[in-house]
Amino acid sequence: MWSTRVLTWDGVLHGLRELMSGGVLLSGNTTSDTDPLQLALIQMYNRALNAREAARRLYEFSLRKSQENKVVITSKDVPHGILPQSYSDQFIHDVKVAGRGPDDKIYNRNEDIRQMISRGTTLMSWKDSNNEDILDTVLYANKKFTGGVGDEDETQPENAQVWRSYCLADPDSADKVVAMEKINGEAAHFSVRSFEEQLFIIAGSKNVHMIMGSNDDVEKYIGDRYRIAKEIADAVLKLLDNMEHNKRQILFSLLYYTKSTVCCEILLPQNQHIVNLSYLKEPQIRMFAFTPTCKSDDEPESSFTALPPHLGLDLATALNLPCANYEIIPTHTVDNFIVQSRRKVQSEGHVLYFVKCENGEEHTIGLAKTKTEWYVILRALREKAVYCFTAGKKKHDWNLTERIKSTHKRLRELQEWLKFSDEVLSKWTKLSEEFMRWLNEEVNSGGEEAQQIRPMFPVIWERFCEATNQTTETNQPRLQTQLSFSYSSY
Repeated sequence: MWSTRVLTWDGVLHGLRELMSGGVLLSGNTTSDTDPLQLALIQMYNRALNAREAARRLYEFSLRKSQENKVVITSKDVPHGILPQSYSDQFIHDVKVAGRGPDDKIYNRNEDIRQMISRGTTLMSWKDSNNEDILDTVLYANKKFTGGVGDEDETQPENAQVWRSYCLADPDSADKVVAMEKINGEAAHFSVRSFEEQLFIIAGSKNVHMIMGSNDDVEKYIGDRYRIAKEIADAVLKLLDNMEHNKRQILFSLLYYTKSTVCCEILLPQNQHIVNLSYLKEPQIRMFAFTPTCKSDDEPESSFTALPPHLGLDLATALNLPCANYEIIPTHTVDNFIVQSRRKVQSEGHVLYFVKCENGEEHTIGLAKTKTEWYVILRALREKAVYCFTAGKKKHDWNLTERIKSTHKRLRELQEWLKFSDEVLSKWTKLSEEFMRWLNEEVNSGGEEAQQIRPMFPVIWERFCEATNQTTETNQPRLQTQLSFSYSSY
C-alpha cells in the first residue's frame, strides 16, 4: 500500500515548476495563457471533471458496437481483498475491437470506432457505500494510427494515403514534427485512481488490465489471461517504488486529477522481437506519452496526446521515468528524415507526431509510424523461420528449399513496398538462404530449439552473424528513390 498523499492541484503545478525550473516548460504564473504545457495540464484537469458522464458515453457506445460484433467487452471481477470492503459488484471491463489478428480492417472501415476505442480501453464499475452504481474509464491509451505501405507488421494499408484518415486534421498543417524512437517491446499502460483516500494503480498490457493497492495484489490475478499483464504490473510497480517520494507524489497526484494514462512499452529480455535486448537483466518500462481520458461530448477531439509529445517526455524525464528518445524536426525535412530513418539498423524506426501550434496550445493532430528496412526485413525472415521449423515442419511434404523460395518471394514483396535497391534485395536474398540453412542444421543438431525462434530471434540472429562473419548493414546507395510513405507526396 502506498502512503503517498495526494497534493492539491495547485500543489501539482507548483511541484512541476520546481522540478522543471531549469527549463521554460512551466511559467511562474499559474494563470499563464502562453505556456503550452500548462495549458494542456489545465485542459486535462477540466476534462476529468466530466469523467462519469464520459465513461457512461464510452460504455454505451462499446455495448452498441459489441452488438454489431465490432467490439468485444471482456468483464472480470476485481479479486477479493483489493478494493475497500464497502464497495461491491466490482468489475474491470477491457474493451477492444473484435476479431483475431490485426485490427486494421475494423478501424479502417469505422471512423466512430477510431474515434472512441483506443488501443487500451478499460472501464471499471462498482457500487459504492451508498449502493450507487459508479462507472469510470480507468485507462484510455493511444488511439489507433498507422504508417505507409510496408510499415505495418502484418497487413498493409491499401495505399500510402490511408494513414492520413487516422489524423485529426490535415498533417500538412502541422507546425512541427516530433520524431520519437519506436521502442521494440510490448504495449504497457498505467494510471492512478483513489478509493477511500487510498491510491491504486491500474496497469497492464494492450487488452488486459489489473487494479492494485499494493505489490501483493498482483498475485491475486489468476490464469494465463493475466500472464503478460502481471509482468507489466510488476515492472511498473518496481519503477514506481524506486522513484523519489516527492516525484512519485507529483506523478500520482497528476494522474489522479487528470485521469490521464501513461503509455509505455515494456522490454522483455525473455520475449524479444527484433532488436536485441540481451543487455537487460530484467524487464524495463519505457514511457512515451500521456494520453487524455475520454471525452464527455461529441465535439471533435483536438489532440491525440494529453500533453505536447516532446513536453510530456521532458516532464517524465524530470520525474526520472525512463523515456523514448526524440528529436524535433521541421516539417519541410520530414521526407529526408524518413529516408535516413529507414536506413538505420538495430532500430525498429520512429513514430512521427504532427504538432499544430495555435493560441499558445500545441496539439498532436496526427501520428504515423515509419519502420527501418532492417527491421521490416528481419521481422519477415523471423516469421518465415518460425513457420518453417514449427507448424510447417509438421507437414508431410516439408521441404527446406521450398521454404527458402517462399522467403525470397516475401523479400521481393518487401522491395515493392519499401523501394529498396536491387543490390539490397540481392544481399538479403543470399543472407536469408544462408540463415535458413544454418538454422536448419542448428535445430537438427539440438543447438537451437524451434520453439525459441520467436521469443529469442534477435539472439539467434546474432549467433548466426557471428558464426558466419556476416554483416546486416543495408544502407548501400539506392537504385530507386521513391518512398512508400511520404509526408509531402500524398
